[in-house]
Amino acid sequence: MKNTCRGIIPARSILALLATLCLLLTHTSTLAQSTRPALDRTAIRTPWTTELQQQWLHQVMPQAETFTEKSGQPPVFRGYRQDPANGTQELLGYVFFSADIPPEEIGYSAPIAMLIGLLTDGTLSGIKVLTYYESYAYSRGDFVADVPFQSQFPGKAIVDEFRLNRDIDGLSNATLTSFAITRGVREAARKVAAAYLDFAAGNQQEVTWGENALEQLQQLSWQDLLEQGIVRQFSMPMPVDTVLELSIAYMGRPALGEYFIGAEDYARAERDASRRLGGREMILVAVGGSAAPLFRQHLLSFQQGDNEPQRIQPRRFVTAGNADAGVFAGRASYAGAIVMAEDWDPTQAFQLFYQPPGSPEPYGIDYTLSGVSLNLAQGEPVLSRAEIEAAMLAEAPLLTRLRLDPPWGDTPGYQLFMLLLLLTLVMTAFLRKNSAVRWAALTVTLFYLGFYQNGFLSVSHITNAMTQGPGIFLNNLPMLIIIVFTLVTTLIWGRLFCSSLCPFGALQDFLTRFRPRHWQLPKRWQMQASTKIHQQALYIKYGILALILGTALVNSNLSIFQYFEPFGTLFFFSPSPLLWSILLLLLLACVLIERFYCRYVCPLGAALAILSLLSPARIKRVPQCTLCTVCEHACPTGAIRREQIDFKECVRCDICESKLINKAGTCRHPVGDIIARHRELGSRLGAQEPGLQAAVKLAHSSNQG
Repeated sequence: MKNTCRGIIPARSILALLATLCLLLTHTSTLAQSTRPALDRTAIRTPWTTELQQQWLHQVMPQAETFTEKSGQPPVFRGYRQDPANGTQELLGYVFFSADIPPEEIGYSAPIAMLIGLLTDGTLSGIKVLTYYESYAYSRGDFVADVPFQSQFPGKAIVDEFRLNRDIDGLSNATLTSFAITRGVREAARKVAAAYLDFAAGNQQEVTWGENALEQLQQLSWQDLLEQGIVRQFSMPMPVDTVLELSIAYMGRPALGEYFIGAEDYARAERDASRRLGGREMILVAVGGSAAPLFRQHLLSFQQGDNEPQRIQPRRFVTAGNADAGVFAGRASYAGAIVMAEDWDPTQAFQLFYQPPGSPEPYGIDYTLSGVSLNLAQGEPVLSRAEIEAAMLAEAPLLTRLRLDPPWGDTPGYQLFMLLLLLTLVMTAFLRKNSAVRWAALTVTLFYLGFYQNGFLSVSHITNAMTQGPGIFLNNLPMLIIIVFTLVTTLIWGRLFCSSLCPFGALQDFLTRFRPRHWQLPKRWQMQASTKIHQQALYIKYGILALILGTALVNSNLSIFQYFEPFGTLFFFSPSPLLWSILLLLLLACVLIERFYCRYVCPLGAALAILSLLSPARIKRVPQCTLCTVCEHACPTGAIRREQIDFKECVRCDICESKLINKAGTCRHPVGDIIARHRELGSRLGAQEPGLQAAVKLAHSSNQG
């Protein structure tokens, strides 16, 4: 098979371009992170203990000067500072352990213990992660102590949604951990606020529904408001050829008031209504037309049901501003509001009348609450546009739901581009048996997938799928693509992942291929395991896999895989001296024995090896293979013995297939010629075992020579 890429783009140029691209991506990420708000790095480090230290209280609530002992239900530390005006102690807020406010949110492996500060105005003063048992912590170190991530919480109101990747940016490659911290902080803070700040679930629902109602109203035009009956208008002639126009609308909730007349005017009207009558149920009356200055509120009457019309008493009519804000801006001269009596039923229709001076009959209009106004008045849910779309989406077919609302959320385009480029390189190299393209794929795998993106597979993905279900991978699209690609290719061709998509496998290949030529190791260091030892040592990795899976089944909080997967230490740059020692020993072994880690240690490789036993598309052998050992000596994992291939140990590196396709070594000669030549050679050397057996032995010895 010809190498179609040869002569078009040199392999070295491809490798150089890809390495430069990876470095640029890393530099761009570093610059982006440097613009985020900063916290004290020392203060946010995880102490790995829940035994309280006094300085922690000041770290999560720096505004406070003193703290009380923990007390109350739920138990909290109360933070105080001295009021400079009168010297009294002012309560600033509460500090509490997340473990004291059950239930705790589960992260990647277990609940995450936190200390949380809540100010009396309903905003967070800070958080401190105390300890966690997340799998990545063993290889990445204290990855939760991330300044940009933790800087998002101080000052955030507990009425916010705390939606990951919407109003909270999560930790890189740690979606479940980010979700647990974000949701845990929100729920614990709301429960403390409910106990000490009169924050109730109903209040929060009302705020949320009000926001949703405002969102829906803002989508409507003035004509829509009139056609849907949310606003009703009537007009009447007045003296001197003038016209009085009155517009009415239900304004019994903050969202409606802010929408109609603006937040400031509504707040003033609501305060007046509460002070006078202790209620907030109001009907807005916006006054316009050329006779607006002639309007008098005592000429208004109200009627509901079979009751007689009642004049509006002065104390039941409050001013509502100059109609210079909200949807009535420019549509009225000023506004007032009727404060409704306690026996008023907002679900029933009513009539509003106005009788101009000298008019024998009043002018009137019927009004019935509708739409979001009626929902809010009745305390019924008002869904946001997103919730409405989600409800509609829930009824859609599965493929439509995945397309419109994928569980993995928004994935940066460059990540998908780089991953698809890498997978394209891997498959091109494998299908075309192109060495240059394979080394290009290994370069991208090592630098982008390994050092930059940390997107490699681990046996921890297997253990967490066992304990939490495979659904945990749905919120990370790049990882889901890698997992699906690995499973599909392994089931068809074998361990293609180990050959080209494993960053640590790529590193081992780089160590073997690009070791400087002047590194001449002493012969006593050039280790080569005997066939017997090699065959027995292969099963070490299967024992390691069984140990890791068994430990996960017995105790899901206990992780030991980090001691057998050194790539986490390298690519996450672990702070553990022990893990670095293990990594260096394994790298030294890989220098002495090609792909030592893949052969004898890798638990993920063992899992894929078991799966590869189902693969139908295996490497072909030819009659010459019974006499030739070229491929046997070239195999990086020692999976070949003449014509026999231990397929579960094969990593589909293409070396033997390329030799076969290109008719390298003995493959270029007919079998008969090879046997005849070796018989002749055997007779000249005085071989005592004539025939095919002697030829095979001589072929073996000549190949070794």
